Amino acid sequence: MLVLVNATVFDGRELLPGRHAVALEDDRIVAVDAPPGDEADDIIDVDGMTVMPGLITCHLHPDFYKFDIFSGEKPGKELPPGVMMAIGVRTCRVLLESGFTGYVGASCAHDIDASLKVAIAQGIIPGPRIRACGHHIGTTGDMNNRSRWWKPYATPGLDICDDGPDAMRKLVRQEISRGVETIKIFAGAGHGIPSRTARNMARDEIAAVVAAAHERGARVRAHVADREMILECIALGVDVIDHGDEVDEEIIDKMVEAGTFWVPSLVYLWSLLEVGYAAQFGVTPELYEHVRRVLPTAQRAGVRILVGDDYSGVFRHLIKDDPLDHQVGNYGREFAYYAEIDGLTPADVLSWGTSNAGQLLVDPPATVGAIEAGAMADLIVIDGNPLDDLSLLARPDEALRAVIRDGELVIDRLPPRPRSTAT
Repeated sequence: MLVLVNATVFDGRELLPGRHAVALEDDRIVAVDAPPGDEADDIIDVDGMTVMPGLITCHLHPDFYKFDIFSGEKPGKELPPGVMMAIGVRTCRVLLESGFTGYVGASCAHDIDASLKVAIAQGIIPGPRIRACGHHIGTTGDMNNRSRWWKPYATPGLDICDDGPDAMRKLVRQEISRGVETIKIFAGAGHGIPSRTARNMARDEIAAVVAAAHERGARVRAHVADREMILECIALGVDVIDHGDEVDEEIIDKMVEAGTFWVPSLVYLWSLLEVGYAAQFGVTPELYEHVRRVLPTAQRAGVRILVGDDYSGVFRHLIKDDPLDHQVGNYGREFAYYAEIDGLTPADVLSWGTSNAGQLLVDPPATVGAIEAGAMADLIVIDGNPLDDLSLLARPDEALRAVIRDGELVIDRLPPRPRSTAT
């Protein structure tokens, strides 16, 4: 048993008053504030540092690192599959070194999410807890399937497509058979992907995807930005709204009622505006500001908002210190970014990447993203109080002192200390 004593604790929702002890055994938190007993093998005094759930990003493309958005190439085909898997291994390292002990995939090529999950479970590589995604599922001639038709690929990259409810049902089952736990669909256009029409999939096709996924225990996430398409996705049972640029108060009410997750992913829109390419990608400053305005309303209403964005590095040659590059510390920058919005508190935003995210990362009765008895022991130790300065989470080289994954210290930067052992 490992016990962290004299700790400031953020439990996934709030900062607990005073100092506390957190006891871990095997891969679980077994007690909070119970005094260490004879069974404690290792007692570490963290001297007031903050113990909190490991961070979880909920919109991640682990292989989207060397892609050039302006090349005309299809994502997933920019490098050989083995090289792209190596990128995924690198991403796992960057996540852990940034204090992220989990991610929810938002699509990948070559079964990379599912393969990484197996490699981590087998002890081949260290890495975060993963909810695996697979390809983007779309339709023939849609916004991801309309260019370079004269150069068809023998094998898919990031995108696969078919048509009709029966075909969609088969695609979902094939994805799940390959280890996918979250089905990603392109229900509509928007959020930097323009199209002549908002609709990308027919209503009966979306309904078939959701039914087939839920029948086999998978969740469904949808790239969707248009108001009417968002409402349709919620009504049909889509679990995660990716982007949702036209979310309004009616949609907020519907999301609360349905328990829908929302990943606003605003840093991508900020980046398009910053580099001056927003207009050609169908993004306006007014749309960007609209999302910022509705986020506090969604938070107060109880929408399960999540952190996560389209990290890729596609702007690394256009923006100095590109916030969406897959580099240590970048994922944590979202917390301070969102907390600058009037009406959102640091605790609100921090819960997006801990408690809320944990509810998507694992299925009940498992619990992660919380410090409570019975929860999975994925924790980090921060030198300082993130609620006083959320930018600490973007400076892991300075502030991150330990990463605990499944009860094991995978990163230990705590000061040299004698470790007392109970007798």
